[in-house]
Amino acid sequence: KIIFLLRLAPLLPFALSNYAYGLTKVAFQDYFLATLTGCSPGTLATVYFATVAKSASNGGESAGTPWYVYAGGIAATALLLKLVTDVAKKAVADSIEAEKTACEIDEGYLNKAEVSRQMSDVTR
Repeated sequence: KIIFLLRLAPLLPFALSNYAYGLTKVAFQDYFLATLTGCSPGTLATVYFATVAKSASNGGESAGTPWYVYAGGIAATALLLKLVTDVAKKAVADSIEAEKTACEIDEGYLNKAEVSRQMSDVTR
């Protein structure tokens, strides 16, 4: 899930995240599917923008589609990508926060004086 979300909203550089995933125990099949589905929306948006740019450079009207259809498509794609990125960033932040709270140490369990006494006993 985290790999999918980080591919969907690239918070880390691609090479750095690949290295980090290599250090984990994620199965290759899970990594591959998460990468494939997470990178697809950005790839499709890039292809759409390139198609629109090519059509616009040909005058836009040669295909019989008015310019405002392309402008609406670009606006809708940008809005959708922004929405997906925001949702993915929030999900990653929530997941990280959940991991932090699951790993927190109860500081009230041992007070500092008790810890220093135990440490001095160990070092003698």
